[in-house]
Amino acid sequence: MSHEQHDMRPVQKHPLNVRIFHYILLLSFLPLAVTGLLLFFKPLTQESMQLTYDIHMICGVILALDAVAFTLIAFDRVVLFTARVFSFSMRDVKWFMVLGGYPQKFILRKKVPVPPMNKYNSGQKLFGACVLVGGTVLIISGLILWLIPHAAPRDIVWFMGQAHLVFGLLLTAFLPIHLFLAVYRFDDFKAMMIHGNVPYHDAAEYTPYWVEKEIVAVNANEESLNK
Repeated sequence: MSHEQHDMRPVQKHPLNVRIFHYILLLSFLPLAVTGLLLFFKPLTQESMQLTYDIHMICGVILALDAVAFTLIAFDRVVLFTARVFSFSMRDVKWFMVLGGYPQKFILRKKVPVPPMNKYNSGQKLFGACVLVGGTVLIISGLILWLIPHAAPRDIVWFMGQAHLVFGLLLTAFLPIHLFLAVYRFDDFKAMMIHGNVPYHDAAEYTPYWVEKEIVAVNANEESLNK
């Protein structure tokens, strides 16, 4: 194996403010997903459903405050993340044609060629776009349904309710896939949940386009400044 395959130099992928935001987002969305499903199917007693509703509201407020605070504190990162997840090229088409090679790896136990990815692969970009759009819709619709359901026009309240339901179910359906692949990519999981860094060899294997265009370029600039 080459030296690059053993290169353990840390490459920062998720800075501290992103990790804190992600922690709060995860810890608020998990109970939101569970309580949302309970509110949809209504399997509990009236008292238990009221408690479920209260938990749903509290976690919704926490998630909304987390999103607003991060947007204000790290607006540049929000803009950059938005630009990344909404970028699209033929590499994304080719990635989706093989689904990142994951089905072949898990089912057929073989590796297939996967186009080089940027900081996020095409599946992560799709999930990120859904989180940005769906999260915004959930926050706005949730606030309307909670605070002014009788003051807003009836048609708007109905539309907000349907949008809240659709995007809530969509993000909840995405969640187990996201969690499974996050743990599968354990170096990336540790970077998001613990220290923020991935080993260079992991970045070079899974996100070579990001390494080539951004990491190597940054290192080259730093070296030229130090001369």
